Amino acid sequence: MITDFMLEQARIYLVASLKGQENDHETTHPWRRDWKFTVLHSFQVKNYVLKILAREDHPLSENDIRLLRLAAVLHDITKLEKGNNHAKTGSNLVQKWLRKNFADQVTQEELDALEEIMKNHSDKNGHEPDFAKAVLKDADLLDEIGAMSIFMTENWLKKQSPFFFHNMRRRLKNFEIPYCVQTRTKLNTTGAKQLLDEKEAFIEYFIQQLSDELNTDVDLERYLNDFSEEVD
Repeated sequence: MITDFMLEQARIYLVASLKGQENDHETTHPWRRDWKFTVLHSFQVKNYVLKILAREDHPLSENDIRLLRLAAVLHDITKLEKGNNHAKTGSNLVQKWLRKNFADQVTQEELDALEEIMKNHSDKNGHEPDFAKAVLKDADLLDEIGAMSIFMTENWLKKQSPFFFHNMRRRLKNFEIPYCVQTRTKLNTTGAKQLLDEKEAFIEYFIQQLSDELNTDVDLERYLNDFSEEVD
């Protein structure tokens, strides 16, 4: 049986495993380079698992839910290692850790279930018929969408530009909203789709508020057409 103590130990194990590593593939969002970001992302995915389940009439037992929470906490434990399929290597590593530390508490059935949930969580293409696997995939997709989208959009823009807020509005409309639409096609669960709809509505509201504040009742193109940057 998966216990609360095991979940707490999993969080400690995650930190110990990732400490000091760096994501050298990230160039746009500097906070993603730090190993602590992967820890925070993992904890956030675990919270999204619970948020999705709260909106679902699901068949999972309390132990199934704890197993899914454990998978969420540890799903990216080998992500910062170079040249590996982190979903597969991570599931193998977690099974070894459980056998070493909780051999008298965890069953082979639970180990097999954990491997199934974790081993292909990165594959977000196509419908996922297994409910537990679908929840983890959906929770992973939901992180960094919503309020975080606005802060991440800022990093793609020239902060010195006088058109910064106009460019912010354009990028949110042209990239973030379509990204929400694209992500929705990859979601499997009703709960995740509801959460994404709420996030998209928040971004739409932000765009509308920003548009209201940027409204000058003049044709900016007419006055600023000598400038190289396009405004809308």
